[in-house]
Amino acid sequence: MRDYIFDTTALSNFASTGRLDLLDTRYRGVAYTTVEVTSELRRGVKAGYSYLEYVLQQIEPVGSEGWLRILIPNSATEHRLQSEFDQFLDPGEASCLALAISRRMTLVTDDLAARRLAEKREVPLTGTLGILIALVRHNAFSLKEANAMLAAMIQRRYRSPVDRLDEII
Repeated sequence: MRDYIFDTTALSNFASTGRLDLLDTRYRGVAYTTVEVTSELRRGVKAGYSYLEYVLQQIEPVGSEGWLRILIPNSATEHRLQSEFDQFLDPGEASCLALAISRRMTLVTDDLAARRLAEKREVPLTGTLGILIALVRHNAFSLKEANAMLAAMIQRRYRSPVDRLDEII
């Protein structure tokens, strides 16, 4: 399986429904994020989104059982790309996109601006809906359960382009 780099959005959506376990099961060993994303998550916790604390606990080496590892830019190309994207994106999206390009990873984001830039650079993409669809297709749970989870995410302020996965599966 290809490596995946997660920005804040999908992590937050799954955390808001208490189902980070689904990401752990599917992406353990291939899931990464950045320091900038952890900073965004910490700001979210301070703003009252306490469910984000559990995401922070899943990040190695913070959590000894963590499945989500931090990557740090380590080349001039990665730093240059991040600086370029910082002009258009929040730090979490910019850092994840730079690493996705440089390291040929799949970018996990729901951020429209990040997705558009990734498409221009031919970066493989997925997001909350793509993950839910993959979980259904790999029998992690039923379409009915996935639709219920999507409804719960929408209720918690996820701006989904669809109300039900039936429309796109």
